[in-house]
Amino acid sequence: MGLLKSIAQIKPTKKPDLETEKPSFEDQKVTYHEDGRSTSRLCQGRSENLQASLSAIYHKFENNCKKEEEEQIKLKQPYVTELKGKKTLMLTKGEELQREKEKLEEKEKKIDKLKSDIVNVRRTPQDYGIPVERKSSSKFWIGSILLLFLTVYIFIFYISTSFSAFFRTFDPSTELFGGMFYPKAIQEAYDAGALELGFILFIPFVFFGLGYLIHVFMHKHSIANVFKVILLFITTFVFDALLAYLIDEKLYNLNKTFEDPEFSLSVAFSSPSFWVIIFAGFVSYIIWGLVFDIVMKEHADRDKIENYVISLEKEIKNLLQITAKQNEIIESLEKALSESKIRCAELEDIIDGFILPIRNYKALSSEYLQGWQECITSEIVLGPDQTKEYLNECRIVYDNHISQLDLDTDDYQNKVYTKTL
Repeated sequence: MGLLKSIAQIKPTKKPDLETEKPSFEDQKVTYHEDGRSTSRLCQGRSENLQASLSAIYHKFENNCKKEEEEQIKLKQPYVTELKGKKTLMLTKGEELQREKEKLEEKEKKIDKLKSDIVNVRRTPQDYGIPVERKSSSKFWIGSILLLFLTVYIFIFYISTSFSAFFRTFDPSTELFGGMFYPKAIQEAYDAGALELGFILFIPFVFFGLGYLIHVFMHKHSIANVFKVILLFITTFVFDALLAYLIDEKLYNLNKTFEDPEFSLSVAFSSPSFWVIIFAGFVSYIIWGLVFDIVMKEHADRDKIENYVISLEKEIKNLLQITAKQNEIIESLEKALSESKIRCAELEDIIDGFILPIRNYKALSSEYLQGWQECITSEIVLGPDQTKEYLNECRIVYDNHISQLDLDTDDYQNKVYTKTL
């Protein structure tokens, strides 16, 4: 007895580990298998007991997962990484969105200013560097009205004088103004033939063409153009003098007596009617040319304003196309930011919650079922049909358990329980 007592005192005692090592997954499978077998033995393999046992082991597995912080940190690491990436992306997208909004605001302000300029440039073109007189618009309309009436007058004058000079036969009752203005000129030219009618209808355009050429040459300052303008005035004067000479000759010969000399240039120059006809046409032609020049100048000023307005409208159109694209970019960025915010909220909920490795649970619970069924087939005395019925009922209970927990899918490894659940 003393020897045995001394041996017992010498035998070293095993100290318990301060930190219990976590069993491996294979060890856990063995444990679940044995637990399923022993529990099945106690309740004789009944399926209703299996249902309660499966619920119990699920809650135990779930609680263990919640307690295993290191495992949870490992499982949550992909979500943490994704959250960091999303926040970085949101920061970048937010800065880009702010820049695009600033650009859009700048373009919209520029568009508003251009629209305001379109209104103001018509009122005060000088403020925009356009050399236009303030009263150019009124001068243009007044000149246009005068030009219209002068054009009608010149048409009547040259149609009448041309017909009287080249085709008309005067009667003794014809006076000076009856020689210049003949109301039946067009009708009688029409009766005479198409050539006569065309001649008197288109001859005024010769003078309008000369007036247009004078306007063009006067605006191109050079010695050659000065000579051209002088030549055009001389040509017009000579043509008017020719018409006056022919009409005055016909009037002179109509009233001529035997004592009167033959009609000549000297007689024409001394005749008041000759000069009246010239100046009735030539002076009105000069006035028409001056008014035409003023109207064209004011029209050019209006063109400067209109061209400036057109350039502003083109710029507005281009800016609107740019702003439309920027709005699309802003909408795209806002959508991406909204989606990222939603995803970040989901990731934060996941990180604050816990992750259940469902494949691990299905593997362990499957081992538990196998242990349960193994006990039914090897340790519980039943008939072949009853054993088969017990096994089928247990399988149905297990499948329903997995289905109720929404674990009957292999599409994902883990099931996430967020803090909002």
